[in-house]
Amino acid sequence: MPTTRRDFLTATARILGGGALLAASGGALAACSGDDEPGRGAEGPSPVTFQLGWLANVENMGIYVADDAGYFTSEGLQATIVPGGPSLSVGPLVASGKAFVGLDSVDTVARARKEGAPLKVVGATLQKNPSAVMSLAKNPIRTPQDLVGKRLGVQQSGTEIYNAFLTANGVDPKSVKYVPVQFDPAPLVNGEVDAFASFLTSQPIQLQGRGIKTETFLLADHGYGLWADAFVVNEATLADKHKRARLVNLMRASVKGWQDAVKDPERGAKLAVEKYGKSLQLNLQEQLQTAKAFVPLISTPETTTSGLLTMSKEGIESNIKTMAAVGITTSAEDLFDTTILQDVFHGKPTV
Repeated sequence: MPTTRRDFLTATARILGGGALLAASGGALAACSGDDEPGRGAEGPSPVTFQLGWLANVENMGIYVADDAGYFTSEGLQATIVPGGPSLSVGPLVASGKAFVGLDSVDTVARARKEGAPLKVVGATLQKNPSAVMSLAKNPIRTPQDLVGKRLGVQQSGTEIYNAFLTANGVDPKSVKYVPVQFDPAPLVNGEVDAFASFLTSQPIQLQGRGIKTETFLLADHGYGLWADAFVVNEATLADKHKRARLVNLMRASVKGWQDAVKDPERGAKLAVEKYGKSLQLNLQEQLQTAKAFVPLISTPETTTSGLLTMSKEGIESNIKTMAAVGITTSAEDLFDTTILQDVFHGKPTV
């Protein structure tokens, strides 16, 4: 997840009762035992630890569906799905071998790799980043250019991103008045700002539940190409033929789960509420609305052609360009490996 999104989710966890949420994630984390076995054992399926990037909510519905439907088992895997949390970093768990695969944002992985972490991105769940500018429907702001002369509520951790985003869209950041805000959209509702830095899957749904109509535009629709919930693995996994084969199986099962979840988000929402995130006491209606908001970010025209989770050459170039704008330099060859999903799809758009 982008840094600002993790900050938002952390704040939300605290507001909604962070103690219970963290206890739920921490208990699951204790079950993480590492993945050193070279392949499927003679006595049964190979154990793999799947480290989520965040708590066990509907954001991970495709993985829940894959597990609940038995897709991991049918691929010879015994998957342990471990929730994340606000104080958990996925990269070190994957780099140390405690997790076989994890979910993280591309920019976070790129930074970790710059610091020597042996990590690679092999797939991307959120093809369109959920970062969005939200305004009230009665006073809509629909494009980056509409922000000129307006007050934009931005969290401290998002200033650098919005400076780069506006500049890339031909808007001088100085022409927009940044107003420091937290993650509660109250300043927008109260008229303290004209627009609010949000996430399509979060604050707009919160306000919708309160009967407040909003207008949003995605940064991704204006050149902000940064994938989120990317599948990250240790380079050693790619170099070992047995582990690589296990990874192909895991990715195939994950794709199957996401294919089902995209077709039936209600199923994913129910699994999050009633099974995988049961201890979080999630609201089914809110989770369903969030699930529906996630679908167009996961299933795009590109993935319709190439398959869910796949990483196109153009998409990789867009990610590299977006990261360069905030000072992160990398290359396609250094950060990404597209061969795993090629072995999953074999040129077809579904599995």
